[in-house]
Amino acid sequence: MVGLGTMGTGIAEVLAGAGRAVIGIDVSEAQAARCVAALEASTARAVERGRLTGEQRAELLARVTTSTRLAAAADADLVVEVAPESYEIKQQIFRELDGIVRPETVLATGTNALSVTRLAADSAHPERVLGMHFFNPAPAMRLVEIVSSVLTAPAAVTAVTDLALHLGKEPVAVGDRPGFVADGLLFGYLNQAAAMYEARYASREDIDAAMKLGCGLPMGPLALLDLIGVDTARTVLEAMYAESRDRLHAPAPVLKQLSEAGLTGRKAGRGFYTYEAPGSGTVVRDALTPLPGGSFAVGRPVRAVGVAGSGTMASGIAEVFAKAGYEVVLAARSEEKALGAKARIGKSLARSVDKGRLTGEAAALTLERVRATGGYDDFADVDLAVEAVAEDLDVKRQLFATLDKVCKPGAVLATTTSSSRSSPAPAPPHARRT
Repeated sequence: MVGLGTMGTGIAEVLAGAGRAVIGIDVSEAQAARCVAALEASTARAVERGRLTGEQRAELLARVTTSTRLAAAADADLVVEVAPESYEIKQQIFRELDGIVRPETVLATGTNALSVTRLAADSAHPERVLGMHFFNPAPAMRLVEIVSSVLTAPAAVTAVTDLALHLGKEPVAVGDRPGFVADGLLFGYLNQAAAMYEARYASREDIDAAMKLGCGLPMGPLALLDLIGVDTARTVLEAMYAESRDRLHAPAPVLKQLSEAGLTGRKAGRGFYTYEAPGSGTVVRDALTPLPGGSFAVGRPVRAVGVAGSGTMASGIAEVFAKAGYEVVLAARSEEKALGAKARIGKSLARSVDKGRLTGEAAALTLERVRATGGYDDFADVDLAVEAVAEDLDVKRQLFATLDKVCKPGAVLATTTSSSRSSPAPAPPHARRT
């Protein structure tokens, strides 16, 4: 292992845990010592959690030795480098290794942004150079991207693929392009989230909550940037942008600002969020943390809700409100469509009963709260009208014009659109309620 930062240390643990003798190499003696300390701490936690026995831990740690000289890799079958994302640094490492390791030794780069082909072409034996991209934290993440260049020999690919499988990982063969598959998609997404935060489109908490609750992700993008390291993300994006010139990967200015200020995320104790201590994952209150309960003005009371539409989204929204105890008017272009949408709600509730999530009585009461109708005149007494019709701006505008005539002045009109403008109606008389 060449490079004993967070990723190199994690990969070393995975390899040693699978019975491989690992030589950890770093130019810094202090970094090598930190690697050993991190391995000791990580394996101690594994023993506490019953994942390793004390004997297994001792054997794992005994398989790892460290050095500050590349010459220590002379007898290695595989060398994995995870040095900084710099062609100059990585090419120098590969040139030196060419004169140290055996001709059949496979050289793998852990880059996630630089061209594997370019790195291989600079080697004396380009056929043995490939990409082996682990994900952080390496002991937990199962994916390993195996990156071949046009110069890579099939035997080298087979060797590292078999090894990844033996490590309990899921190897995925990918082509040589900036970011490969996972990071090519991930870092564009993270960059857009940072830009959205910088533009004050939404708070950091709301951006993260939207992706966790709306997309089912385990962590929001800004919290993930703090975990990865804001400086690391910036470096990766800069390298990807230099290769692809895709604006999606042009780093948001806030990433540079935070990096240069030393606010690099969890490892520094502060990034987009503030943490209990450097290296801690516990978020603590800071000047940007919302006050408990928020500071919103008193809202209008909502007792009855109207839902416009007959599709899956409309019936789903109506079901949510009805479950929460609201009287719901479900309106469509015809009574037949509205009754069909209500029947869909009935089937959904029946499935919940079958799975033990609802009692039969609760399901029946919920369905009784939904009144299906073929006209919007029945929205006259609702406090909130939610449209869930087709994503067509003209259709939505016509609907809002109708709702503005039908609904009482105090009612709020809401759109579920994800692509049209936020106010579908062309300046209605009561635009402030839309």
